[in-house]
Amino acid sequence: MKRMLITGLAIMTAVALHAQDATNQPAHRKSQLTDAQKAELVQHADEMWNQLSPEAKIRLMNLHKALTGMPAEERHFIHERIERFLTMSPEDRERIKKNANRWHAMSPEEREQARENFRQWRKDHPGQEPHSDKPDGSTNVISNLSKPKPNNP
Repeated sequence: MKRMLITGLAIMTAVALHAQDATNQPAHRKSQLTDAQKAELVQHADEMWNQLSPEAKIRLMNLHKALTGMPAEERHFIHERIERFLTMSPEDRERIKKNANRWHAMSPEEREQARENFRQWRKDHPGQEPHSDKPDGSTNVISNLSKPKPNNP
């Protein structure tokens, strides 16, 4: 179900981007696809749409409405994030899942402490990404910041 939803969202994103780009492109670039290719794409989209449950269709329609109603800059930001997710390595996806699970298991106080640690890390390391190779095998600085500290005197 998630795969179909992501696929549908990707198709919707591609269509929205194409519609946005088509208005900014010269006329000779608009018809790069042949009629047969367009018909095949339409047929494939119809088949995928027909496989979705009514709930998934409503969710996609709401997402489409929200995307098309956004300012172009915000819409572009969302499209970049979707592309980033779709091209993400399995290791990165697993790391993100583990971080999300750990975050949801934290108490509100622990979450606030992790946020504060992250803000401090950003101040101490301006312009750096919070991911780097660590000697302990961990690849996420943020994860290390939110780990409980041992109580050694």
